[in-house]
Amino acid sequence: MAAKSATIVANPRARGMRRFDGEEALRRLEARGFEARLELPDSPAGTAEAARAAAARGDALVFVLGGDGTVRLAAGELAGSGSALAVLPGGTANVWAKEAGIPRNLLRALDAHLDGQRVAMDLGRANGEPFLLMAGIGWDAQIAATVTPALKRRLGVLAYVLHGIPMLHRLRTTDLAWEAEGASAVEGVGLAVVSNTRLYGGILTFSLEASARDGQLDACIFTPGNALEALRHALKVVVRRHPGDTGVRELRTPRFEVTTPGIPVQLDGDVVGETPVAITVEQGAITMSVPAGPLTAALRA
Repeated sequence: MAAKSATIVANPRARGMRRFDGEEALRRLEARGFEARLELPDSPAGTAEAARAAAARGDALVFVLGGDGTVRLAAGELAGSGSALAVLPGGTANVWAKEAGIPRNLLRALDAHLDGQRVAMDLGRANGEPFLLMAGIGWDAQIAATVTPALKRRLGVLAYVLHGIPMLHRLRTTDLAWEAEGASAVEGVGLAVVSNTRLYGGILTFSLEASARDGQLDACIFTPGNALEALRHALKVVVRRHPGDTGVRELRTPRFEVTTPGIPVQLDGDVVGETPVAITVEQGAITMSVPAGPLTAALRA
């Protein structure tokens, strides 16, 4: 095993690949004393396998170029290893990169990691599936399920907006049975967002005080009584004034479970199935590479 090795795992279908110079990236790593390799897996399973192999080799850094869905798959394989996950923002929303203050330019991002710091971060799990950012149950997963990968690559976040607007009149609340630490209910829920970090889609914040290092999940549950109330909730989320509003419940818990079947679930933008689902958190499970300097708000313990 090389004393100092690194791997770049790049999703060849990621939006950022057209502006990524892989040969230059390898040269920069080698100039800093790394034995470096570039992997271009052609499937989600391939991404997971490449990250797993990098961890098995004992790579100091595993750079992952792609969107948040690609990053979460790699995170699941690197959890518990000595390898640090270094994200190169090349996807649709790049929410983790924004959350951690990673530069948008890919080579600048690579340099920021090489000069950066390592932070132990919590990892979420939903029925065993990993996520770094959040789990969404209900309306957001319904909308996400209609957006094709090709449209995401072409339009980015706008793809969700264009698909979501025509669906709004069809969205209905569902009687949801949920349980958390010290709380439970059966109520008409439109959307439940269970957050490990703060940013949602790169622009919204459901849980304003969430920390990715506290061993807790922050759940925000919306129970609108009618369409007008749902619109009010949406507008208040945009201006970050939804906490305490009627029909908005907030919880901090290490476990959130939904037993009602048949409701779609998304993790970091990927639709992964339906409820029932048990969402848990593994404190400090993964080492993340972030730029040097003060940590961003979501990464402060």
